[in-house]
Amino acid sequence: TAVTGSFTGTITVSNGSCASSSYSFSVGVLSHPTAAITSAPPICSGYSTSITFTGTSGTSIAYNIDGGSTINQVLTGGTYVLGTGVLTATHTYRLIDAHNAVCATSVDSTVTIVPTPMAWTGSTSSDWNDATNWSCGFVPGTSDDAAIPSGTTNSPVIAAAATGATRSLNIATGATVTLSASAVLTIAGNLTNNGAVTGSGKLSMNSTASQAVNGFGAVSNFDVNNTAGVMVNTGSRLTIKSVLSVTSGSLATGDSVVLYSDTFGSARVAVLPTGTSISGNVKVNQFFTGGRRAYRFWGHPFNNYIGLSQLENYVDVAGPGGSANGFTTTGSNQPSAYRYNPYVGNSSLAADPGWRPFASAYTTVDSNRLHQYQGIRVYYRGAKGEGLGFGPYVVISSTTASQWGVLNQGNQDVPLSRGASISQNYNMIANPYASPVEIGTVIFNAAAAGRINGAYFYIWNPFLNTAGAFQAIPYSTGGGSPSAIPYYLQANDAFQIRAMHDGDLLNFAETNKGATVSNAYSLMKARDEFVSLYVYDANYHPYDMLYVNFNESATDGEDAKYDGGKPSGNDFIFYSLSADKHRLMVDARPYKSGSIIPLGLSSSYAQDYIIRAENLAVPEGGKVYLHDKLLKQYTLLQQGTEYRFSVTKDDASQGENRFELSMAPADVKLARGLNVSMTPNPTTDEVTIGFTQAQSENVTLRVLDISGACIYNERLGNQQSGSVKIQLNNVATGIYMMELTSGGQKVVQRLIKE
Repeated sequence: TAVTGSFTGTITVSNGSCASSSYSFSVGVLSHPTAAITSAPPICSGYSTSITFTGTSGTSIAYNIDGGSTINQVLTGGTYVLGTGVLTATHTYRLIDAHNAVCATSVDSTVTIVPTPMAWTGSTSSDWNDATNWSCGFVPGTSDDAAIPSGTTNSPVIAAAATGATRSLNIATGATVTLSASAVLTIAGNLTNNGAVTGSGKLSMNSTASQAVNGFGAVSNFDVNNTAGVMVNTGSRLTIKSVLSVTSGSLATGDSVVLYSDTFGSARVAVLPTGTSISGNVKVNQFFTGGRRAYRFWGHPFNNYIGLSQLENYVDVAGPGGSANGFTTTGSNQPSAYRYNPYVGNSSLAADPGWRPFASAYTTVDSNRLHQYQGIRVYYRGAKGEGLGFGPYVVISSTTASQWGVLNQGNQDVPLSRGASISQNYNMIANPYASPVEIGTVIFNAAAAGRINGAYFYIWNPFLNTAGAFQAIPYSTGGGSPSAIPYYLQANDAFQIRAMHDGDLLNFAETNKGATVSNAYSLMKARDEFVSLYVYDANYHPYDMLYVNFNESATDGEDAKYDGGKPSGNDFIFYSLSADKHRLMVDARPYKSGSIIPLGLSSSYAQDYIIRAENLAVPEGGKVYLHDKLLKQYTLLQQGTEYRFSVTKDDASQGENRFELSMAPADVKLARGLNVSMTPNPTTDEVTIGFTQAQSENVTLRVLDISGACIYNERLGNQQSGSVKIQLNNVATGIYMMELTSGGQKVVQRLIKE
C-alpha cells in the first residue's frame, strides 16, 4: 500500500543451529520528477523512490540487482534509486551471512512496486492540461503511462497551440482525444489506440528507442519523429484520417496502415524529408462522388504495378469474358476500363485507336497491369451492383474504393512516350504520390526544357457531356517573363499531357506535394481574355467548350507556346482547326478582318444543342460571327449570344463543314430570331438582361429558382429590343433560370448568383 511516508521491513537470515542475523530495509518517500505527490494510492507510473538495506555493524553483504553482477560492500545505509518510468520494479538481493562462513546462506529479498497508468477522469473539464482531470492529480509527462477510458463525463481536448505528452498511451474503444489547431501530443513510448485521435493537431511518436502502435483506432494527423523507427504491430490497424508525416526515421506499416477518404477529403502523405521512409504496404482509399454515371481518370501511387482486380473489389469494372477474366459480368461485357497507348494513337480521329480496353483484371499479361505512373479511364456506375443494365437509374451512390502497395517515395522521374507523328503524343499520367501534387510547376519546368507540346494540360471533368469531357488547364502565365500557374491534382487521379519527344521525363519532387486540391476552372465562368464558346444541350447541361484567343504573337497554325490540342475520346467534341489541320481546344491566332476559323463538331447523339458566347474578347472595333454553313446564316456574337441548332441523322448536320467563325464585314446576312444577353453572369448583386429581335413582339421576362418557383416576373410590352436590370442583393446564392418569351419564341439561360 502506498503512503506518503516510508515502507520498512526486517529480513531474518538463519541456517539450522547457526545464530540468526537480521537486516532491515526501508522504502523511501515516493516522488515524481515533475509533480508533488499529495496523496496515494494509487502508485502511478513515473514515480521514483529509494531502497535502503542496513545490516549489523561490520556485516558484509553481497547482492545483485535484477540478475546483474555481484557487488560486495559493507552496508551502512546503501541506497538504490528506482529509475523513473518503470512499470514493475522488482529488485532481487542475495544476502550472505559473513559472521560465520559455515552458516553462510542467502535469501531473495524482493521489493516490488507495481505502478498503474494514470487514468483520465474528465471530472472537471475537457482540458488535458488540468491536473484535476487525472486520477493521479497531475498532468502526465513523457515518463508517465496514461489511459483514456470511454464513457467519461468529458473527453480530453488539448487546446489550440498547446502541448501534451505521455510515455505509453492507451485509448479505449469509444474514447476520443481531440487535438485542436497546432496542438501536439507527444508519445515517448508505445501507442495502443482502439478509439480516435481527432482534430487538426498532431500526434507525434517521438523517442530515441523504437516504438510500436497497437489497436484498431484512427488518428487524424500522425507523425513519426524517431530515428529508431515506429512499427505498426501485427494484428493491428492504423487508420490515418488526414495527414501521415515522417519528420525523422521510418514507419514500418506492417501492411496495416490505411489512408482514409470520404466526401470531406482524403488522407495524404506529407513531404518526406531526405533519409525518411515508409516500408510495407499502405492501403489507399479514394471516395467516388455519386449522382452521375461517368468516366473518371484513375491511377495509383505505388512503386510497382497492381491489378485492376483491386479496384473491381469496390466498383464494377466490366470487360470481355466477364467474371472469367476478373470483371463484373454484364449483359454485353463491353469494356469499361481503358488505358492509352500513344504509339498506336491518332488524336486526329474522333475515335482515337490509342484508347485500349483492358482484356483482363488479372496481371498475368503485362498489358493488363496497371503500371507505375500509368493513368487510365474507368466508367463509374455507382456502388457495387448499381447501373449494370439499361434504363433510368434513380440512385447513383457514392462509394469508397481501395488499392494497396508500397508507396512511391522521394523524387519520381516519369517517362513520356511519343510515336512518329504529332497525332501520337498524348500521355496519360497518374499522380505518383498518395497526396495532392502541384503539376502546374512540374509541367512548366518540363516545357521550359523543351519536353512538352502545347500550352495546356488536360484533366477530366465527369460532370460535362454525357459521361465526362476534357478540360484544358494552362500551366504558364505566358508573356515575356512566364511563370508557372500552380494546379494541385488529387491523389489517385490522372491527367493528359503531350510529349515533345519519346523518352522525355516529367520530374516530380516530394516538395511538389500539397495539402489541398485545385478546383477546375468553373464550367460557368468564362476566361476573360478569350472568346469562350460553350455548347449546351436543350436543358442547359454543359457538353463542351472552345476558347479562341486573338493574339498577335501567335499564328494560324498550331503553336506549341500558345495553343491547346483537342484530346479525343468523348462522345461529343467541339473544336477549331488550325491552318495545319490540327484540332484545337484552345486556339490562339491573330485577329484578321475577313478571315475565318474552321470549326468541327462530332456528336453521337441526334438532338438539339445551344452554342453560347460566355465571353467575347475581341480587338476594339472587331466583330466575330458564327456562320452556320448548313443553314446559310450568320449570327453576330455578343456577350451571352445563343445559337440553337440540331444534330440529326444527316451527316451534314455535324462534322468539319457545318460551322466556322468569321471576321467578315458587317453587311453579312444575319440570322433572324431572338438574341438574348445576360451580364454579368455569374453575378453578385445585379444582372442586366438585353434582347434584340427582327421585329417587335410582346416580351415577358421571368426568373425561376432551381425548384421552378418564380422569383421575378415582368411584362415588358411590345418591343424589338431593350434591356432590364434586376437587383439580386436579397436573392440567395445558387442557380436560377432566366426565361425570356417574345411572341412564339423563348430563350432560357442559366443565371448563377454568387
